[in-house]
Amino acid sequence: MTQPAGPPASLPIMKLAELHVLHFDGSTRALSERELAAAGAQSQAWVLATCQRAVIVAAGRAARDAVFQRLPAAAEASGFEGAEAYAFLLRFACGLESKLLGETEIFGQIKESWRAFAAAPSLQSRQLVGFVQSLFQDTKEVRANQLASLGSASYGSQVRRLLGAVSAGPTLLVGAGQLAQAVAPWIETPELMLWNRSVDRAHELASLVQERHPQRICRVLDGAEAELSAWSQAGDVVVCVPADTQRDAGRIAAWRARAGRTGRIVHLGLGHGDQRAAAWADVPGLTSLTSLFDMLRTQSDLRRVQVMRARRDCADKAVLRSLGANATQPHGWEDLAAFATLSP
Repeated sequence: MTQPAGPPASLPIMKLAELHVLHFDGSTRALSERELAAAGAQSQAWVLATCQRAVIVAAGRAARDAVFQRLPAAAEASGFEGAEAYAFLLRFACGLESKLLGETEIFGQIKESWRAFAAAPSLQSRQLVGFVQSLFQDTKEVRANQLASLGSASYGSQVRRLLGAVSAGPTLLVGAGQLAQAVAPWIETPELMLWNRSVDRAHELASLVQERHPQRICRVLDGAEAELSAWSQAGDVVVCVPADTQRDAGRIAAWRARAGRTGRIVHLGLGHGDQRAAAWADVPGLTSLTSLFDMLRTQSDLRRVQVMRARRDCADKAVLRSLGANATQPHGWEDLAAFATLSP
C-alpha cells in the first residue's frame, strides 16, 4: 500500500497530545450502521468498524466534542487521548486488542478503512495523515520484532486447522462480510458454496477466492431454500454471521438430516453469553467461536511472553512518538522517566 503523504506545509502540524480515540467493544455496546454514519458524518472523524468493535479517531478536542454531539452513545465508549490513544491504536493494529491475540487480518482492515476515509480529502484526514503514517510503520516493526514467531494467528488459519483434511463433500460458507472474506481463502475444498443475504456480496467474495485459487469451484447460492439445501449436502459448514432465531432451526434440521452425518460446523457467530446460541446445543460436529477461544487459551508460556513484550513495545513507541522524534531514535536518560507513566 502507498504510504499516506505528509500534511501540507500550510496546515499546522498537530501534536500527538491532540489525538483522541473512542473505543466501543462490541461485546458490551455495538454501534448500528446509523450511529457509525453519524459518528463519521462529512468526514469529521475516522471510523473503523470491525466485527468485534468500533473505533472513532478524531484530531483535536473540538473534533472529539463534535462526535459527542452527533453520537450520544459516545459517552459509553472508552476514551483515550495523546500517547494513550496512539498506544491503543498500535495495539489494535497489531491484533493485541483482538480476542484472537496477534491476528493478522485486522491490519489489512485498518489500511482499507484509512484508504476509504482519505479518498475524500478533509481537514481531519489531513491532520491525521502523519499519525497514520507512523502507525503503519510502527505496526510493521512491532509485528516483525515481537510477533513474527507467534505462529499463524488469523481466523482463517484457525478454521483450516479445525476443519482438518479436505471434506468428502463441498464446504458451505454462510456470510460474505469482513470475517467471511478473511476466512474464505483459507478453506481447503475443491468446491465452495457461498450464501449471503446479499447475492451481490456473495459474488464479490467468490471473485476474491477465485483470484487466489483459480482451480477452486465457487458456487453462489441464491435464496433461502438454496441455502437450506446446501446445509443438507455440505461436508463442512463455516458460519460467519450471528445466530439467527428465525433461520437456525431450519439449518440445524437440514444438518441433522444429512446422509452419513459426518463433518464439522465452525460457527464464528456464536459468542460467549449469546442467548440465541441455545438452539445449537448438542448439534453434532459444532465448534463455536467461544470454543475456539477456549482452545486458544491453552497457548504456551512463550506465546504469552511474546504478547506481553509486544504490548510493552506499543507503549514505548507511543511515548517516543509523543516526544516528537522518530520511534526508532534513541533518547537520553532524562527521557526514560516518561516510559514509566504509560501503562501497556
